[in-house]
Amino acid sequence: MNRELRAAYDACSRITRREAKNFYFAFITLPRRKRRAIYAIYAFCREADDIADGDTPLVEKINALTRLRERLAAVTAGEPQTLVDYALFDTTVRFSVDPKNLSLVIDGVEMDLTLSRYATFTDLRLYCHLVASAVGLSVLPILAHRRGRGLPEEAHKFGEALGLGMQLANIVRDVAEDIERDRIYIPLEDLKRFNLAEEDLKEGRMNEHMRALLAFEIERARDYLGEGRKLLTYLPRHARGCPSLLAEIYSRVLDLIEERDYDVLSSRVSLPTREKLILTLRTWVRAGLR
Repeated sequence: MNRELRAAYDACSRITRREAKNFYFAFITLPRRKRRAIYAIYAFCREADDIADGDTPLVEKINALTRLRERLAAVTAGEPQTLVDYALFDTTVRFSVDPKNLSLVIDGVEMDLTLSRYATFTDLRLYCHLVASAVGLSVLPILAHRRGRGLPEEAHKFGEALGLGMQLANIVRDVAEDIERDRIYIPLEDLKRFNLAEEDLKEGRMNEHMRALLAFEIERARDYLGEGRKLLTYLPRHARGCPSLLAEIYSRVLDLIEERDYDVLSSRVSLPTREKLILTLRTWVRAGLR
């Protein structure tokens, strides 16, 4: 690896260490070359997400995402423009990552610029596919490398389910934070089903209706996480710890929400670093990693 490429991957590693939180603990279970490649994917997706969530005017966000699309096209053409792009180019070539999935991620964060409500779960699922499952499908060729490129279709289905389950867990955890940005990701049909309105979320009303709603959303997230765990059997042993740990961390976040009697409106639920480390070690051992 030449000096410039090493610097590119180092830049992605710094971004991941600074921003990844739950993901970083899962990434460190991977062999170095795969971990480095996933850092490149994460750094690019992080940039897209930060643009959408930033405080700049709408037109500037649209322009920034347009430039990001142009950079992705340049990566595809073998003409990377930044350090992150250089690492991403090497990753896409080395592991046969389809840049179309990364383009879908940009499509997803663009939805946040114009949409702040989702009428049905079908609508929400499309959003989750773009911002979460598409990332997982980008990472899957890296995790599965050495098993051949022809993963069966069900493996992709399980990878998509894992991303969906993680995003749904995020949505439950971040209800209060999203409300502050005037975003409601819980489908409006679910609010109606449990006799709730937007004002109940905005005013932080914790009652039996709200707890029933959150219990319903948690069960849905768990179902997808459970489906996503089936991905592990299609991966080489050294790559199983990463998705396994992600499923464990997000499942544990859901457990904590239940232990708090579903109160996600007064403060954000988070997993202590010590517990993440314990989960990492346990998952590492179970996966037979070295």
